[in-house]
Order: sequence, then structure tokens, then C-alpha cells
Amino acid sequence: MNKNESRNVKDTEMEAGDGGGGKKLGKKARELRPRTLLRAMATQGPATSDDLKKIVARKYSSPVVSLYLGLNQEKVAPQPKGWLRTFHSRRTRALEERKDFLASLPRQQRYTVDHDMEEIEAFLTDHFVPENLRALVILRAGQELNRVIKLWVRVPDALVIDPDPFILPLEAVLETNERVLFAEVSKEESRFSVYHMEVCQPAQRIQSFVPSDTVDNSVPSHEQRHRLAHLQRHMKETAHAAERLWRERSCTALVLMAEARIMALLDEYLHESLKAKVIGRILDPPDGDPRDRKELIENALREYQAAKEEKAVAELADFEPGKSLVSSLPQVIDACNRFAARRLLVNESLREKGFVCSGHHYVSLKEGECPVDGKKLLPVEHVVDELVECARLHGAKVTVIEKRQDLLAKYGGIAAVQFLGAATTA
Repeated sequence: MNKNESRNVKDTEMEAGDGGGGKKLGKKARELRPRTLLRAMATQGPATSDDLKKIVARKYSSPVVSLYLGLNQEKVAPQPKGWLRTFHSRRTRALEERKDFLASLPRQQRYTVDHDMEEIEAFLTDHFVPENLRALVILRAGQELNRVIKLWVRVPDALVIDPDPFILPLEAVLETNERVLFAEVSKEESRFSVYHMEVCQPAQRIQSFVPSDTVDNSVPSHEQRHRLAHLQRHMKETAHAAERLWRERSCTALVLMAEARIMALLDEYLHESLKAKVIGRILDPPDGDPRDRKELIENALREYQAAKEEKAVAELADFEPGKSLVSSLPQVIDACNRFAARRLLVNESLREKGFVCSGHHYVSLKEGECPVDGKKLLPVEHVVDELVECARLHGAKVTVIEKRQDLLAKYGGIAAVQFLGAATTA
């Protein structure tokens, strides 16, 4: 090991938590305790669009290892640590695909990539527990980038070694999963929370003193107006807070909970742009309601998502089958390989083995060679995941159908709208 490599190892050990006191960890101990990854998983919050902008804006002196692991039942049961087998498979494939690129790197950068792979493997082998997660994302580039992101939504498996972080799947997750502003409104109090990808976090609480506003013939009319004015000010303040939080938290949907009379009054002050984003109205007083708020939001999201999926599938009827509309996996693969697909709909449960050339975004159901560079296609367990990734890279609008998969059954579980006039492969 040369001096630069020794210095890099020492720096990594200090970053890993020895406190800078000079106590060195051997390679074996370092592999058994990947502290930087453990610290990142324990301390980092959910990914946001701003996070991704900062990650991609930075220039890294070493290649970035971008790992995406879906954690479905077949990986976490019946056999233990199925995610580790997926990592090994993806690592082998990535090293094969990028062997020319890696061979061209300076020795120090190759060492950093190897070291990052070792720490990721140690983390997945001895320290990672799925904890009901649906996916795990690791972005690693030596000491410059160390991001561990836990997801409660599915992402396709991927491992990419590149000068820049591979964030396309994360961007897709953030775009396709609604960020919900949830407002619980009563006469005396309004509480706001933000829900995104199964995580619900309190955002703001507004408390107001509102005298009883029920009609009482024993008091003068100006007293009644005074009481109503208090309630109106509270509703106006609530509406303003909703509009501000909507912008600040980049929300995309709104769920309201209030008794019917309060809901009607709030609507008088709620901005029209927000009214159009309401996906659920729960007409019950929040105070004393024992129901789980996260479950209420998820119920509203399920209904909203099902309606969106119904609309997306119904729109396929506007296109001519066999021409602008193609269905079945072989036909859709052909359209994507020709860069002709501009819209892709696919059932979340559709699974099929296949082959791929990631370098040229070519997908096939049959073993063979890439028609672009003649290299042998690499086998993949889930060719549909590769197809979705390629479609997004080509700029196609992708809709993964989860709630109403029955609607795509007549299309073979997958359909694509393609550019007319695109040449068909032989």
C-alpha cells in the first residue's frame, strides 16, 4: 500500500468514529463495523428534492457507488438476507459492465471504490435489519458522500458505478408519491402534519380562543357577531397557514378533517388552488377521535391513487391498438428499444426474467448480444424493472399500477403509447 492509500485508510478510520484520537482499526475490524454507514442510517432523515439537488451539484473525486435494494417478501423471507444475494449479483454485474471505466481510473480511485463496496457488504451482512422497509438506498463515494436512505415504497434493484450519483429512481419515487398536508381543524385549534412515503411528521399547531358561536336568543345580536368573528379569524388564520405550509413543504395533496359546519366555513377562506388539491375530507370533529391519523391519510391516498390509475388506463382507449398503442411485454420492449415509447403503464406485480445491456439501454426476453456493441446481454431477474428504468431515461411518462392492476389484465399487464411512424424492429 502506498502513502496515499495509507493516508486514505487512516482518514476513513477517523471518519468512522475513532474520535480523531489516533486509535487505528484493522481492516477486519473496519469491515465488521462500517460506522459511517451506521451513523448515516441512524441520523439522516428522509430524502427530499433539495437533498438530491445538493448531491448531484457536487463534484466527487472518486466514482459514486449508487445501490438500490428492493425489499420484497422473497428477499426478507423465507431465506435470511436475500438482500445480500441481490447485492452480490448486482455488484458482479456492475463490475462487469464498468470494467473498462474502472481500469482507466487512477489506483487511488479504484481503491476507494473497492473500499466502499467492502463497507457496504459489511453493513448489509452484519448490521442491516429491514424493519418493515420496502427499499434501501445507499449513495457512497469515499468520505465525500455517505447517504443511507430508508424507503417505505418499492424501487427497482440497481447498482451503478459512475462519476455522478445515480438518482433517477429516487427522483421518480419523490415525484410519484404524494406529499400530503393533513389539517385537523376545530373551533379552538388547528393541527397540521406532513405525510410522505409512510412517514407522518407534525408541522404546526394553531390555538385560538373562540367563544361559543351557537345561537343564543338571550344575548344581543352584536354578541353573536362577536363570537362568529372570532371563529372567522381562526378559520382565516388556518387557511393562511395551510397555504404557507403547502409552499414551504412542497406538498402535492391536501386532506382535511373537521366537522361539517367547520369544514364549510374553512372552505370560504381556503385558496381556490388548494381546494383543487383536496383528495380527502373527513367530516368528523378531530377532538377525541381515536382513529390513527396515518391510517386516515393512507385511506384517502388509496382512493386517490386508485382513481388516478383508473383514469390513466381509461385514456388508453383513445389510441389505436397495434399502432399508437402496443401491449404485451414483447411489443412494449420493442417500442422501448426503439426509443418510441412516450407513455408506459405496467402492473406492479408483473415479473419476468430477461436480459439487458445497461450501457445502451437495450432489453430482451431472449439471451443474445447487444445490437449496438455486440457484447453479450447480462441476465436479470426482473426485466420489467429494467424496462421501467430505461423508459424513464428515455423521457417516457411511467405509471406503475398498484391499486387497480385488474384494469391492465386485458393488455397483458403492460401497455405503451408510442410515436407513430417509428420503425419496427425485425
